[in-house]
Amino acid sequence: MFIDTLPLIFKYSQLIGPVELLIVSGFLLGILYVSAPFPDDSLKIDGSKLDFYNYLYRIWQGEIALITLFWPFFLLLNGALYAADTLAKSAIISVSSWGNIHMILLGPLIWWTVAVWRGSTRTGLRWWSACARLAVISAYFELGLRLYIRTQHSRLFFNCEELLMDYFSCF
Repeated sequence: MFIDTLPLIFKYSQLIGPVELLIVSGFLLGILYVSAPFPDDSLKIDGSKLDFYNYLYRIWQGEIALITLFWPFFLLLNGALYAADTLAKSAIISVSSWGNIHMILLGPLIWWTVAVWRGSTRTGLRWWSACARLAVISAYFELGLRLYIRTQHSRLFFNCEELLMDYFSCF
């Protein structure tokens, strides 16, 4: 997250600066830490007997440890965002397809949000719960920044000279 979006926002936009972003993130992390649930390991589930769909269901219910529900999706989401950016910058996919990929990723992001919020008690420290929740909120902020770049600064992000079919999306 934020590999391509924050440098563009900081350099070419007055939307938010680095200091303001750090202040807001720190304040939000503090609020999330105070509101984070206390760890509860009363429900032990044997993860070795879970098939894939049962695993996804247990994640949705918040019955799996936070580390096992957070990191796989976090890595998958960031890999998908990075791949979409790389393909769009090299003009392999159009600007519209880039936007469609982000709308498709919004569904799993909502699923991940519910899973992290429900599974926040399945961790050793409240700190990890607050950090995971901040990462989820940051993912929504990332999608918002990408929408802003798509509508306001698309000529800076996309290779508009090579996009013959979708050239007018760059304006």
